[in-house]
Formats: sequence, structure tokens, C-alpha cells
Amino acid sequence: MSISENTAAIDACTALCKAYGALADAGKADEFARLYVEDGVFDRMGQLIVGHAAIREVIAGRPPGTWSKHVCSNIRVTVDADGRNASGEVDLDMQRGIAGSDEVQRLRGIYHDRYTLTADGWRIQLRKIVLVPS
Repeated sequence: MSISENTAAIDACTALCKAYGALADAGKADEFARLYVEDGVFDRMGQLIVGHAAIREVIAGRPPGTWSKHVCSNIRVTVDADGRNASGEVDLDMQRGIAGSDEVQRLRGIYHDRYTLTADGWRIQLRKIVLVPS
């Protein structure tokens, strides 16, 4: 893999991370699900959410008025030697609540990711969140 191919892969995976939070916060469930491969997995603290339909429901199934704000930082991506897979970690600071309520939940964690190159570009194969103490 050339340096430019490696850089392009890292940039594409970084873009997935940025789109993830933005699409979740905007409530764009279909676009959010398409960040994953068809049989992708979101491991939400041991709850395995598998496939586009189930991942879509993470956003579409929120109670009415739910809002969130994802702040993803320190995105770290390493491309495997095969050039078709990569791993990454992303620091997360998220807030969420219900419109009209003063109650805000704050979560901090690290996303542990696996990415794969598909015919449609880089996609998330696995995203696992591990919470860290505030």
C-alpha cells in the first residue's frame, strides 16, 4: 500500500467517524445505518445490534423529542497491511436529553472500531463503545 493510499484510507475512516455523530444528532436514521456494512455490528455495552435495519432503529426508535450531541475527538486509525481493513479508536463525549426537560445525560467513552473497504467505499464493520468514568 502506498503512502497516498494509506492516507486516503485514514481520511475516509475519519470521515465516517465525523459523519456518525452528525447523522445521529440530526436524527438521520437511514444515512446513519448506511455508515455500516450490511451486516455491521454496533456493540452498545454488550448489546449487539446487527445489520442495517437494527442499526437504523438506534436512531429512528428514539422517543419523540430526544436530542443528542456527540463530540468525537482524538480519532486514531490504523490501516491493516492488506489495505482493505482498518482499526480505530475515537474518544466520545456525548450529551442527550428530551426537548423541554432540564435533565441531561452525559456519557464519556471510547469507540473501538473495525472498518472495511467495500464497493461503496469504507464502512464500519464493528463499533464497540466502552464507557469511561466521568
